[in-house]
Amino acid sequence: MQTEQRPASNPVWDFVSAPPDLALPDFSAFTPEHLHDAARRAIEHQETRIARIRSASTDPTFANTTLQLGEAGHPLFRLQALVRVIEANLLTEEWAEPVAEVTQVLLQARLHALLDGELFSRLEHVPTSELNPVDRRRHELQLLDAVRAGARLDLESRSHAGEIIAEIEALSSEFTRILRQESHDRALHLTDPEALAGLGETARGAAAREAAERGVEGWVLPLANTSQQPALAQLTDPRTRAELFAASLSRGSQRGPGDLREIVSDITTLRAALAGLLGYRSYAGYAIDAQTANSPDAAGGLLAALVDPALARLAEELATIRERWSPDRLEAADISHWVQRLVAEESGLDPARIAEYFELDRVLFDGVFYAAHNLYGVEFSERRDMPAWHPDVRVFEAFEDGRVIGLVCLDACARPGKGGGAWMDQLVSQGRLTGEKPIVTLSLNLTPAAPGAPQLLSPDETITLFHEFGHVLHGLFSNSTYPSLSGTAVPRDYVEFPSQLNEMWAFHQQVLPNYAVHVHTGEPLPAAEAERLRRARTLGQGFRTVEYLAAALLDLGWHSLDPGDQVTDVLAFEAEVLAATGLDSLVPPRYRTTYFAHIFGNGYAAGYYSYLWSEVIAAHAAEWFEAHGGLDFEAGSAFRREILAPGNAVHPMTAIIDFFGGVPPIDALLRRRGLDAAEPGGSGTGGDPAAESTTSAAEAGAVPEVDTSGAGSPDDEDAHHAAPAPRGD
Repeated sequence: MQTEQRPASNPVWDFVSAPPDLALPDFSAFTPEHLHDAARRAIEHQETRIARIRSASTDPTFANTTLQLGEAGHPLFRLQALVRVIEANLLTEEWAEPVAEVTQVLLQARLHALLDGELFSRLEHVPTSELNPVDRRRHELQLLDAVRAGARLDLESRSHAGEIIAEIEALSSEFTRILRQESHDRALHLTDPEALAGLGETARGAAAREAAERGVEGWVLPLANTSQQPALAQLTDPRTRAELFAASLSRGSQRGPGDLREIVSDITTLRAALAGLLGYRSYAGYAIDAQTANSPDAAGGLLAALVDPALARLAEELATIRERWSPDRLEAADISHWVQRLVAEESGLDPARIAEYFELDRVLFDGVFYAAHNLYGVEFSERRDMPAWHPDVRVFEAFEDGRVIGLVCLDACARPGKGGGAWMDQLVSQGRLTGEKPIVTLSLNLTPAAPGAPQLLSPDETITLFHEFGHVLHGLFSNSTYPSLSGTAVPRDYVEFPSQLNEMWAFHQQVLPNYAVHVHTGEPLPAAEAERLRRARTLGQGFRTVEYLAAALLDLGWHSLDPGDQVTDVLAFEAEVLAATGLDSLVPPRYRTTYFAHIFGNGYAAGYYSYLWSEVIAAHAAEWFEAHGGLDFEAGSAFRREILAPGNAVHPMTAIIDFFGGVPPIDALLRRRGLDAAEPGGSGTGGDPAAESTTSAAEAGAVPEVDTSGAGSPDDEDAHHAAPAPRGD
């Protein structure tokens, strides 16, 4: 019998099975065949070791069962991380199909282990009374993963659950692939220079280069992954704004190869069925049960608590716009433009001029790195001799007390084949058990500067860089025994907290002066401009909060279907959910259903509320830091040790309550967003922060009830954004 020949040398498998310390693989040597072969080897590794566990004649223990199971799955765990980096940053035509195939194969292998009845029985009989708290949590989370996959179901139901999970994963991959192509295809092509009136020189140049790359005349405005497009803030021609906005909102909802409505219908039906099979009333109940919020009511309650303050502030913003400028029209396509104009006037900021004080390297070295060094004692040095997955990627070593503690790979600019938005991931997760130090990735989608020109950042892009670096620090500072519990491998509605907290340093009076200097003259940013920047963060928050709430409630609406329900008219269901929220229809959700990649492609199903849930903690923590002197090394060290370092080895909310003395209320969040006129009230060093307010993130509010019949759809032609990794050590 002939056997399939494997490559004599496989750089993918070499990296996955025997990784060198703090080194990157040779991405340029990778081929799809290497990826497939590495998957086969990782699965063989897991199956061989699971067979040994099952056949053991001794009673199950933590050492011979739980730890051995983690070791069996570790190459799969490592390979999944590598595949995520390729999928997010290098999804060219060559890699799209192999990545989708390997992702599916790895999922099947993971499910096979989780749903192995004999293996699960051994896990259940592991004695835990004598285990230390971290080992007990490691074991309990391993059991929980199996239970949530269906390990306690009968054999037939277990098999059915595995089939559903695999089908959902396949559909999610297809959603991602189609949406990426759909977003590319629906970019707005313009040939009349008058249509670009108001667009800044940098954006206009980028649009010309995009057109040239596509082989067409004129300009092309590519689509960001959100409903609102960056160019809308600048474009002064209402007709161009309307065209761009229509192109954005129509993604995935028109008949043809880019139509994603059927996939959405199938995914949500399958998720509801899976939840029912596992004993939950809805997929939201299933998904949130494993998060810190615990229930859809708690998640929906926080969203509901923000609706009235956000609508009140939005009403003020719209009233001011109408009074001040009396625009001829104020439709959904125009709101972003006028809100940005309002923010610019009330803050006194000229975005184009301000950007000249935010050159990428100055922001990175003298802002982001500077804050991290002063707060946590870590330093960074660039490794120009270490290539990554693309020539644009820059690699930095993180140092502490003269020793390297990890690597950071920065992939800053947009390019074909790269996902939209900004994200961090853990290519290698820290773990004392394996001896591995962290290698983390940070990806942005900055518009590349013209050749020879400096790479300037907008204020929002500057905040995004600080945000993502908060995730980076979470991964770098991990001090966990087990890779599966390290760094950002925490519940979805907690993982954004460290990143949202790190945003506080972007324009902080102790950080901003160190990096904000004019790119040509070297003059520091005037103090008055700095204060305007800080004030601008609370301006326009009615609009921004409403579009976020609409998307978060839409997510919960989709995942509140009863088992057996199927939505046949996706756009009608969306309209009904949004109407039930009571939010202003003039502001569409940040993501409409058919391009809501977070929930249909990126692991945030029933979890988009997480950003707000995490921000409650982040806002409270920011006020705690201010009460301790801001950029204070002693406060940073305590925060790092008690909050960042444990990862998921301690229940995150236990760590928060122990550190801050209680559950953070939402008051600081309202102040952070400028939705409450109350003055900040520091929590001090030992008091109960909850005493500042009786309103907590989990208090009253509900997900709107909606009909799933799908009646009353708008006409088809008018219908116009890092996941915790599976456990394995």
